[in-house]
Amino acid sequence: MKVYKQGVPLIKELNNTRIHDDTISFWNLGQAGILIKGREEDGLICIDSYLSNSIEQVNPETEFKRAYPPVLSPDMLEDADAILITHEHDDHLDFATLREVGQSSENPVFVVPAPLVSMVQSETGNNNIAAAKVNESFQIKGFQITPVPAAHTSYQVDLEGNHHYLGFCIEVNGVRLFHSGDTIVTPELIEKVKDFKPHVVFLPINGGDYFRSSREIVGNMSFREAVEFSNTVGADLIIPIHYDLFPNNRDNPAYFVDYLFTHYPNQKFHMMAPGERFIYHL
Repeated sequence: MKVYKQGVPLIKELNNTRIHDDTISFWNLGQAGILIKGREEDGLICIDSYLSNSIEQVNPETEFKRAYPPVLSPDMLEDADAILITHEHDDHLDFATLREVGQSSENPVFVVPAPLVSMVQSETGNNNIAAAKVNESFQIKGFQITPVPAAHTSYQVDLEGNHHYLGFCIEVNGVRLFHSGDTIVTPELIEKVKDFKPHVVFLPINGGDYFRSSREIVGNMSFREAVEFSNTVGADLIIPIHYDLFPNNRDNPAYFVDYLFTHYPNQKFHMMAPGERFIYHL
């Protein structure tokens, strides 16, 4: 798979992108990684950035082999105001990425599910970590962020009742975005996101099945469920994620497009190449 843009050209594009009212810009970092930029006063946040080869470096026998190289090196995130983590799986919570970001800059705060705070501190040596808890909104510059519970494939909480898996409802510069992290569809998730009234949703479409589950590959919503979820919550634009990086855990995105064309031909969507920018205006 080819990368649309990477490295210095991508960072140059990021720095040169100017955002106006009622507009945001985001970049696809691959898998579930999304970089979101608002106006200058709004800042820059990143979600679930897996920017290393750590999975295969730690376990050379793993079936999780990258299909393309990282579009950025971790130190290129030094100007980010926050890095949000939805859950602890290695392709979302990548300690190699976080360590390098922490070494290059003290700026980004690492926002992680509350049960993971001590582990992330221990693994990265970074104390600039915030605990994300369900329904407890917080502000990062111009970004208003509300964590919601995700079910990958069930809801899991620690002894204090804090959720291990999260999605994020994000509002910035008048635009509302929902990044689901890894999750299946539940009535609770539909209710929370529908109440949020998102303009843009980032949803996994790789699904799950018996054979992947038997190899301890945890499932997500399918392409069909992602489409129906988006229609139910009233999203203006669907950005499918979590289907491109690992050949062993994919579903063909053409099925997603075909289902949309057949059932919701007027629904806006975009299939983003790794390293691609999208500018969204209300």
